[in-house]
Amino acid sequence: MGLKGLFNRLKNTKAPDPITGLSLKDIKKGYLVDYDLKSWEVVSANRYDWGGGEVSYEWQLTSHDDTLFLEREPDDEDYWCVSRKIPLNRLDDTIIQTLRNGGDPPDTIPFEGKTYHLDETGGALFFKDDAREGKEIFKWDYCDDSSEFYLTIEQWGERDFELSAGTRAHEYQFSNVLPSSGQ
Repeated sequence: MGLKGLFNRLKNTKAPDPITGLSLKDIKKGYLVDYDLKSWEVVSANRYDWGGGEVSYEWQLTSHDDTLFLEREPDDEDYWCVSRKIPLNRLDDTIIQTLRNGGDPPDTIPFEGKTYHLDETGGALFFKDDAREGKEIFKWDYCDDSSEFYLTIEQWGERDFELSAGTRAHEYQFSNVLPSSGQ
């Protein structure tokens, strides 16, 4: 093949478009995504290994003035949740003392005008970004009567607890999924 034939072959060969076909579950660290009238950068892409082949995913997203966590739990269909970390001291003091004394939180938690009911509990290994070693975590997941609002208590180690509040999300609420310039 001559130089002209090679040039024509290269000209007619299209490189794959790295943007076409991206979906929310494909996002990685460094990606950008629009949600709730803001652009967000994915600063961390994590996974939870619950054992028995069950894995869920979490992405930490930041905008110019906010941080949120997007979670995906694959099942027959994907379940999405958006949450924000909130101070543990926003819980009732008796719940905090129970946790710090090694007890479990109650089956129902009143919080900001809603009653949350214990939905799931479980331990997992948490893998931050591409870490090979997982960190042990135990979670108590609560939801309100509508199953639209969530409250999660996470235990990291013996006495380290985090609280997050969130809402159910849908993939259509996110748009303009773009890889970073380094992808």
